[in-house]
Amino acid sequence: MVFERLLDSLRQLRGAPLTAFVLSGGGNLGAVQVGMLRALVEHEIKPDLIVGCSVGAINGASFAARPDLEGVRRLERIWTRMADGDPDIMPNRRFMPVAVQMGRKGSSVYTQDRLRQLIEDEMIARSFADLEVPFACIATDLDQASEYWFDDGELIPALLASSALPGVFPPVTLDGRRLFDGGVVNEVPVHRAVALGATTIYLLHVGHLDDRAMDDADRPFDVLAHAYWTARANRLDDELSRLPSNVVLHRLPAGEIPRLRFDDFSKGRELMDRAHLSSFASLSLRSPD
Repeated sequence: MVFERLLDSLRQLRGAPLTAFVLSGGGNLGAVQVGMLRALVEHEIKPDLIVGCSVGAINGASFAARPDLEGVRRLERIWTRMADGDPDIMPNRRFMPVAVQMGRKGSSVYTQDRLRQLIEDEMIARSFADLEVPFACIATDLDQASEYWFDDGELIPALLASSALPGVFPPVTLDGRRLFDGGVVNEVPVHRAVALGATTIYLLHVGHLDDRAMDDADRPFDVLAHAYWTARANRLDDELSRLPSNVVLHRLPAGEIPRLRFDDFSKGRELMDRAHLSSFASLSLRSPD
């Protein structure tokens, strides 16, 4: 496979150790990762490998196609477009309460048509082989209840599968498999980067699994959301606690995250700016490798 040959070539060239960028899921908070990527580029930190989940798969693939400042500017344009409602990824949100939307018949509230069009408009690569940096992304195999990994073939169907949030978007069917958002099984796939040989990892996590209080959970939906958050946060803590001793992890700060509905993309500029300032300052304090 092209992906494996690229990694083997890098290991031989670099003497085995690899640097990976791991981009988590996080929906409309994905703009945070764009600010982090800008900070990494400005500090001249380059990945040998990029691993992504959900919105992190979309951001990661775009950066893997152009892993430089121009690639960051392209992502900034994408998130600015969404902040301005061009396109409106979730067009019903202004007219119908979330509870009503979730109660409608059908497998999902929205289609992925507008997201697909945005990716097709902005993505300069059409296959994994077109990317400048080896890239892998995760989806969830619904019927096998397992991780499903993409690192070869067509790029856009893989990105749509990785970001098909259950209930919000329909599953993507590929090769007879029904695939959902990779965050269902592994939202922060650090282990994949380690398995592929990474010894230095920069974790671009959007910050939504950081500590939070349950004081304002005054509705059943709030309690359910907090329980889901607890399960994901616990998975992340366990994942990071089991990293091999030879792996160096740099978790970039997201900055202050405002409270947003899952379908509100209007704060993209603010999220990018806050994450850039926080991550740039953090990287400036980092000890030289």
